[in-house]
Amino acid sequence: MKKEMALRISLKERVKLYVVNTLDPIAKTLSDCLEENISVGKLLRIFHAVLAFTFLVFTTGNAWLSVLFLVWFALTLADCRRAGIK
Repeated sequence: MKKEMALRISLKERVKLYVVNTLDPIAKTLSDCLEENISVGKLLRIFHAVLAFTFLVFTTGNAWLSVLFLVWFALTLADCRRAGIK
């Protein structure tokens, strides 16, 4: 009797694999451009910082929103620094 074992992957793991497989070529291209090893996690942190900066720049007319987006941008930069991104 032949025994087979089926490995089941949870939805969370499938989504994680999909994201990593999708963003890996972008991370490799950015690694080649910067001549530094960029992982998918670092790539996502960079995208997060760019998004926060974009919201900060295009927020005009409301001081409270500007302060909120400034704090968000500062926290993303601190997260990038903590991850080792220069």
